[in-house]
Amino acid sequence: MSDRLPRWSYIFQRIIQSPLEKQRLASALGVSMMTITRWANGESHPQRPHLIRLLHVLQTDHRQEVLNALQEEYPDILSWLNDDTDDHIPSSFFAQVLSTRTTTTDGQRFWRISDMLLQEAVKQLDPNRLGIAVKIMQCVPPLAGGKVRSLRERTGRGTSPWTSNLEYDVHLLGLESLSGYAVVVRHIVKEDDLTRNSTIPFLKTDFEMSAAAHPIRSGGKIAGSLLASSTQIGYFSQQRISLLIAYSDLLALAFNPEEFYAYEDIHLHIMPPPKEQQDAISTFRQQVTRKLQEAARANSNLSSTDAETAVWQELESKFIQDEMNRTHDSKHL
Repeated sequence: MSDRLPRWSYIFQRIIQSPLEKQRLASALGVSMMTITRWANGESHPQRPHLIRLLHVLQTDHRQEVLNALQEEYPDILSWLNDDTDDHIPSSFFAQVLSTRTTTTDGQRFWRISDMLLQEAVKQLDPNRLGIAVKIMQCVPPLAGGKVRSLRERTGRGTSPWTSNLEYDVHLLGLESLSGYAVVVRHIVKEDDLTRNSTIPFLKTDFEMSAAAHPIRSGGKIAGSLLASSTQIGYFSQQRISLLIAYSDLLALAFNPEEFYAYEDIHLHIMPPPKEQQDAISTFRQQVTRKLQEAARANSNLSSTDAETAVWQELESKFIQDEMNRTHDSKHL
């Protein structure tokens, strides 16, 4: 075996030592097992479509290692992957969303439509499964006569290293976040490298290297924003930005009219870092239950949705006060 073999070939040899994995890859790539062996031994070289497909079908724990090694041999491979995105949502999917919108009850509409859209968005934005998270950030309803002061993570979907269901990854966001900034400026915002300082506010989470956000709008009003995060630097090409905008526009169908707010009714505050919110949010369900029990004892009608909203508003007020206290203390150090 030649010492001149590229590093990715040695990694690939190790992967296909398992006969079952070798057979699975051959079947998924539409080639013979002999071809797989020749690629691993350097006797032949996979063409661009096969390399892109290979990265798509590799097991999750192998994918990043192979991609890093392939970049040494194929410096343009990341741009190949970027070019592999279709910037149009299929018309059949539009029809499916509209049908769901007209046939689903009010109580189920958000979850049915958002789940459809998030799953399709993840599939289309990350066809090669390099790692993406797509989340819906919704305006927290304001206190009576007040302004919208924060967003909350409502639900999300992802590919590894994120979990497929991000519904329980919740905290409040404000001006300090890319999602909040998109709401404030009312258009698409993106950051290509979250490891560098930027004039655009953002919160870098685990695995996240680049991100983009777009407001969810209807009739000049805003319900929140759609955030997409990637494990790759510079991932959000113009094609992916166009897709993100299209999906955020479609998401407007999942919300009720009263969940959209005029721009002058939105005044986002700065929220504490997510880790500092965790203790308070960890008891969210208990707080909701307590409110429902109190309402029952008082013979007051309180829905679960209203109880949840009240708890979010209380948490929001607490976090704003905490942040104000932190600012005050830092000025007097």
